[in-house]
Amino acid sequence: MKNEKRTFSQLIYNDKALIIVALILAVIVWTIASLNIGTDETKTIKAEVPIKLGDELSEQIGMQYYSLHDTVEVSVSISGPKYVIGQVSSNDLSIKFDTSNVNRVGAQSVPILVSNKSKSKDFTITDVYPSSIEAYFDVSDSKILDLNLEFDEEDEDVLKSGYVFGDPVFSADRILVSGPKTYVERIDNANLDFSFGDASELTEAYNTDCKIILDGVGVETSYIKVTSVDNTDENIDKISVTVPVLKEVELPVIVQFENSPSGIKDSDIKIRYSKKKLHAGILDSADITSAVIGKIDFNKLEPGLNTFSFDVTTLKGITSLEDFKKIKVRVTISDDYSIQSVPIDTSNISFKNVPKGKKAVISGLNTYSLKIVAPQGTEITANDISITCDLANQNADDSYNLDVNVKNNKSWVSSKYTATVTIK
Repeated sequence: MKNEKRTFSQLIYNDKALIIVALILAVIVWTIASLNIGTDETKTIKAEVPIKLGDELSEQIGMQYYSLHDTVEVSVSISGPKYVIGQVSSNDLSIKFDTSNVNRVGAQSVPILVSNKSKSKDFTITDVYPSSIEAYFDVSDSKILDLNLEFDEEDEDVLKSGYVFGDPVFSADRILVSGPKTYVERIDNANLDFSFGDASELTEAYNTDCKIILDGVGVETSYIKVTSVDNTDENIDKISVTVPVLKEVELPVIVQFENSPSGIKDSDIKIRYSKKKLHAGILDSADITSAVIGKIDFNKLEPGLNTFSFDVTTLKGITSLEDFKKIKVRVTISDDYSIQSVPIDTSNISFKNVPKGKKAVISGLNTYSLKIVAPQGTEITANDISITCDLANQNADDSYNLDVNVKNNKSWVSSKYTATVTIK
């Protein structure tokens, strides 16, 4: 019996312990439940939102929108039960831009609207920052501008004595500016902010990057996009500029002759230049000892005075430093020469590059007699002349040039001759 009583008392003791443990657990559960259910909690969620006001708006008001940024970081404060708030993320938020009041050109504030898009989480939005974004609304416009670069007189101090600047070379000669029409219309010029920095005693080309500065009355560049003409996707704000540095020289002026007869004597031809020397700039490394201002074809020469004019502003490797643009060349052929007229026998014209299996026939000439310049007393006949027509090179008017050769080494053909050809 004692063993049974001992067991009974132990049971009672154990029940009391269980009761105490149960009470403690109940208090803990109640406390936790009270903390999580009984009070609301606040939380701030940040979201990076793309600024997209929609193509529908552009269609409705006939304007585009412009913003200084592609995205905006929105801070959203929410309130609700702790057990709910802890589960809320930016995915539970609907963030939109209210453009319902946009109806005019200019800068306007567009409200940011945030709402709860979750179907299972109950929380309240208490604050949104920023509450709006700034955007500019206008018709889209663009224009192409040349880039301007000007040197000051003081800039020449960076050169070594005896050297001059050449024409600057830009990585892009023109730019495209685009944006709101109101802003684009105010832009008149695109200048380059150029500086030689600490350079001195320059004898070689100088290269630097120059910032693009848009100029005009009331210019505002906030919403302006600047790109190259060839690539309108990539914004640019600088242009690479190379300024050649040239050595000042005095170059003798000469012309070169083409198709000159081998038998003509120096005494038979006299050349006079309106300017015998050209004040110019050349690269230090250039092997240039004379200014070849052009070529003269003997086919353009006749007995007596022949006058030609050559532009000296486009010479390869030579920059003219003169005030004038052209040099006249007078070529005088001796009176010992005269012009003879020789009929063209079309049957004696040979062809080159005739299509395989075809036959070429002369169907017309621009003239049926040749002007031959020959020494006085020398008779030129058809036997002294060979004529070739190359069908590989057709002129814009469908004619072909005739290559006329005179066998007499002191004579040449004057003028240009063409033929029309029928290919059968």
